[in-house]
Amino acid sequence: MNKISDLDPQLQNWIEGYLNQTISKSDFESLQKAMLGDPELRHLIRRYLNLDCHLVAEGGLKISDLSFVPWSQSRSDDSQRGWVRKLALSQIGVAAAIAFLLGALAMYWQDFAWKDFANEEKRDAEEGNWDASGQEQFAEGFAVIKNLIDVTWAQEGKDFQIGEILGAETLYLAQGKISMQFFSGAILTLEGPAKLSLNSSWKAYCEKGSLRLKVPPAARGFKLQTPATEIEDLGTEFGFAIQDGKEKLEVFDGEVLIRPDGRDTVLVQKGNAIELSQGGLPVAITTGEVRVPTVEGDDQLLQKQIQSDFEKWKSYRNGLFQDQRLVAFYDFVSDPETGLVPNLCLPRNADFDGAIVMGESVSGRWPDLSTAIEFKRPSSRVRVNLTTTFSAFTFMSWVRVDSLDRQYNGLLMADGYETGEPHWQIREDGRMMLSVMVDESKENPYRKNARGFHRVYFSPPIWDLSMSGQWLHLASTFDPEERRVVHFLNGKVVSVSEIEDDYVVRDLRIGNAEIGNWGHPFREDPVFAIRNLNGRMDELAIFNAALGSQEIEELFTKSRLRKR
Repeated sequence: MNKISDLDPQLQNWIEGYLNQTISKSDFESLQKAMLGDPELRHLIRRYLNLDCHLVAEGGLKISDLSFVPWSQSRSDDSQRGWVRKLALSQIGVAAAIAFLLGALAMYWQDFAWKDFANEEKRDAEEGNWDASGQEQFAEGFAVIKNLIDVTWAQEGKDFQIGEILGAETLYLAQGKISMQFFSGAILTLEGPAKLSLNSSWKAYCEKGSLRLKVPPAARGFKLQTPATEIEDLGTEFGFAIQDGKEKLEVFDGEVLIRPDGRDTVLVQKGNAIELSQGGLPVAITTGEVRVPTVEGDDQLLQKQIQSDFEKWKSYRNGLFQDQRLVAFYDFVSDPETGLVPNLCLPRNADFDGAIVMGESVSGRWPDLSTAIEFKRPSSRVRVNLTTTFSAFTFMSWVRVDSLDRQYNGLLMADGYETGEPHWQIREDGRMMLSVMVDESKENPYRKNARGFHRVYFSPPIWDLSMSGQWLHLASTFDPEERRVVHFLNGKVVSVSEIEDDYVVRDLRIGNAEIGNWGHPFREDPVFAIRNLNGRMDELAIFNAALGSQEIEELFTKSRLRKR
């Protein structure tokens, strides 16, 4: 089903009625039901609606403005390809008519050229959660973490990292300092030991610890709740601490309102400090008595911490290069003489060096210290040729995903996807995918129209829009001996899948392949899939072995920012 004209006439009428805004409620419900049960139908209608939107944007025209021969009656001449329309030239200009015809023809030929690729890994109904409704995407959160200084997280809570979006979270900080910015604009710096709960972009609850809160004019009205009171900031900066069971507040700039439990509101202005007790009146205290986090010099401290951690990782990594199981390791720092990306594992094998094609060198996960490659353009990629045999695979990389724009987003993809070759990628719904071709010449009875006999092993979703811009440590292993595929996120196992008897393949290889894309599956065909990763990659390791969970966790721990 590649064209609207392939659809049942009843479906065609429903779609046209929807575009004309004449569809009845019962027909609309029937169309929705048909779309929910058929991913191909949803994809086809989405393309058709996109064309309608383009016509509106370019010429104030909708498909429904065009009189036409019904699709079911327009197929006698195959050259028309289902796009026969009687354009109402009295309603539109000649230029718009030509644009429509050219656009329709281009769409058809693009679809025709791509039908093999589109069918290669098409969603089965039970696999996908394709949302072709055109609804707006959403993410959740109230604040984002800006800095972490010498942080240790308490056991009763979970760890967070720089750049992570915080929703309705409770932060348990054993020691160290964390700076976060609420989406209202307020900046809160918390020092441990502390317990802080986020209630909204405008409200937080501090049960334990000390903090400094800076509220710009746009965030006036931000409220900090405590066991004894509620503090409403009127556009100011203040410090707060719970020390020895007593709550203390000092206003550094501006003024705040406090509402002691069951008592009248009290205004506290710049240069004043008070102590509060649950159920009691506020008592004035000496300024400077409230011990709160300082923010001066935090950027320098963070940079020193990053530098120290980076040097430790480089030292550990030098030992890793000598691991006999390591086939290739790329840090994407190109050689100034050759322009190639060296394969750093030892002994050096220059044949495994990579060639950057339209990829941009940018700052890596270690700001100003490491280099990453960015794959924003459809032509961006790193070409490699790993001419060796494998007994198992481990793929591991630090990746920053900005968005998942493609149906499939390449991490490491063998060119032709022939027997024994892998495809490692991320699907648009945030799931990691690892597949190895079992037999390219054999028809796949379990997946209609699939390219060769293979199976795709999925992780649960490991990415959503709220994680855009965060650095993630991704790893996947393919182990024919143990018959299992394991996916990892930030050193932790997220899924384990069994390799069933039919899918066991022991003669593994990679050969010509691409990092961050999937370029020319067939050398003599100019058509290529658009699977570039919209994001950055900082280090990629390929092992001729299936590393265990402890090894993956150690590599993650050693290669990340300390106490992130």
